[in-house]
This record gives sequence, C-alpha cells and structure tokens, in this order.
Amino acid sequence: MILVHRLRGEPMFINEDLIESIEATPDTVLTLVDGRKIVVADPPQMIVDRARVYRASVLAATDELRSRSEGGEVLQFPVAGAGANSGANSGANSDPKAESKAGSRASVRRPVGGDR
Repeated sequence: MILVHRLRGEPMFINEDLIESIEATPDTVLTLVDGRKIVVADPPQMIVDRARVYRASVLAATDELRSRSEGGEVLQFPVAGAGANSGANSGANSDPKAESKAGSRASVRRPVGGDR
C-alpha cells in the first residue's frame, strides 16, 4: 500500500499493484486495473517513487526471511486477531476469516462490460 492524497488533501492508501497507469493531465489520474479512475494531488513521479520504495521493501523483507530460514528453522508469522484456535491442530483451510473474506470479495466484483 502506498500513500496518496486526494485533491482536498485527505490521505488515502492504495494498493500499488492495482495501478495500471498514471496520467498527468493537470491533475494526476490513477487508472486502476478494474477501470476505476482516481484523481490525486500527488505528482506522478512521487507516486512512482513511492511504489518503487514499497516494492524494494517487500523484496528486502523476502531476502531477510530467506536468510533467517536457511538454518532449517521454521518461521512463524503472527496473525492479527489469532486466539487460542491458532494451535497445531488448525488445518490449512480452517480459517473462517479467509473464507469469508474471499467470499465477500467475489460478491463485490462488477462485470467489466456495459452492464452496470
């Protein structure tokens, strides 16, 4: 997620993986992969720089995790909101939050064509 600002100055975080293109037509227009357009106050180069820094941080974290796990140790990642159910008995598909999140995402999608 990267920080951008709406025209009135309100901060907004956006998933940089969803940005398809950036236009500078007096205002900066972000076109997302689903066709939505967002007008922001930040200049295009600043958005590109923020996206580049974000990607670099992801790659650096990946390298750090790989170097930690070379000793054969198992890395465990904390999960926000995980309670007593996060023990060794939990299976790969036993996370109800993941299932409901995927289900809600599927129901929110809109058709790409003219039927809206």
